Amino acid sequence: MLGILGGLGLGISAKTQCGELMPCKAALSWGGKPFKLSFCIHSASVERAGPESLPEGTKPFITVAAGDKQKQTELGDWSREDERWTFREVLTMEVSPDDEACIALACDKQYNLMLAALSLGSGCVGEVCVPIASVLPQLQMEDRDIEGLVYVTPKFSFDLMKDGVKTGRAFLSFETKTSPSSRGGAGPDAWCALSK
Repeated sequence: MLGILGGLGLGISAKTQCGELMPCKAALSWGGKPFKLSFCIHSASVERAGPESLPEGTKPFITVAAGDKQKQTELGDWSREDERWTFREVLTMEVSPDDEACIALACDKQYNLMLAALSLGSGCVGEVCVPIASVLPQLQMEDRDIEGLVYVTPKFSFDLMKDGVKTGRAFLSFETKTSPSSRGGAGPDAWCALSK
């Protein structure tokens, strides 16, 4: 009994610590064979375009959480030509077809106190949750000289939301070396969250 209560308390405390950055954490999944999926993070935009759309002196980064794993990119670079933050980074995670990947654009909260800067952790700018099953039917085989056969999707744009309001867009594609036919696909309704 005490073990169950202790586990419940630990889970609640972990949720309160991580809830602000990634509130859409995916639930545990039990089905499907795990495989490695690469999240190719191309760029992200914020509704108010320009580097001034974020707190002064901050650069955003993207976090990807799937199951109980989370990874983040390096800080983005502002592209005046594209008017968006560019990352050009690949994050590879082990996922299963019934997982959800939560993708969030975040930036460090920092205050300039004239004499020193005070950093207060990270704040979420916007996020989106993508069912892995919705990615599988879009994978197309591509033969690369060095890597061999790779299954890739086209570049997609996802609306980033915070408190029910669109705050930006993230531009990503997905890659894996594992054949989609070995994992099974999803029906046509699974693709409703994605747009080209």
